[in-house]
Amino acid sequence: MTYSLPNRGWLGRMAGVLLLLVAGVVFSYAHARHYVRVNADFSYARDNYRADRGPAFIEAVSLEEAQGWIGSGRTESLAASNGFAPALGVGYRFVHKMFLLDVGLGMEYRYRINRPYDVSDVKKDAVDETNMPYIGCHTWNNRETRFQNLGITMPVMVGLEWRRLYAMAGVRANVDVWGTARETGEYSLRGDYEMFMNSFVNIPAHGFVADEPYKHSVALSMGWDVRVCAEIGYCLNGTDSRNSYRRKQQAQYYIGAFAEYAVVTAKEHYAPLLVGLRLTALLPVAEKPACKCLGY
Repeated sequence: MTYSLPNRGWLGRMAGVLLLLVAGVVFSYAHARHYVRVNADFSYARDNYRADRGPAFIEAVSLEEAQGWIGSGRTESLAASNGFAPALGVGYRFVHKMFLLDVGLGMEYRYRINRPYDVSDVKKDAVDETNMPYIGCHTWNNRETRFQNLGITMPVMVGLEWRRLYAMAGVRANVDVWGTARETGEYSLRGDYEMFMNSFVNIPAHGFVADEPYKHSVALSMGWDVRVCAEIGYCLNGTDSRNSYRRKQQAQYYIGAFAEYAVVTAKEHYAPLLVGLRLTALLPVAEKPACKCLGY
């Protein structure tokens, strides 16, 4: 079996293609614009419901399990969720003709008021102060949990800009470095005795309470999520000042609308949804002027 080398014409064409690709990359970089990006966000925020929407306790649980869940800040199905999320960011934006590439780092604060479902009639055999057995029915109603999180975000987005309009899409990783959860609600305990027809209700002297307010606060462990994100917007001061023939580029200011949706999260971490407005300033990176002096 014999082998033959490719002919010189084929090698020449391959070398030509590679040279064109390298030249294109060098040309694109040389004619691109580079900016420091600074932005401020304010958005509506909510925590997504779990897929199995409904009460947290569908099957019977023990009193110990219920007490360990109430006020723990753990994720569960929600009847409602509303809040807000301001954020600040800084990054780098690469612009070549209509193409945009944006990477950066940001700080985000999220505040949400979540309404979990009631936990009702968790039963446990007990004895009263006279050693008489009864069945205690524990209920937690009107539950409300206020979450606060502080996170570090890392976006990577690509897009297009045409005249004063732009659109970008990408992913944003978020790591919550601090968080708290404070749950409030009303607790009730009803006593059912075998020898009495009626239940014992609202007799605080014997431990049977009705709609007694409770409050629990806990610190949250570090969590993370990865979001898909999209942004559209408008340049407020035009793009004429960015033309390559101008000796000095000017800062550009944008206003845009954005949305973020978490598709992957850490365990026991709510998946956030954000929709809001973004103000962005692009500060041109000073380019080193080419030397036009003649050397001798």
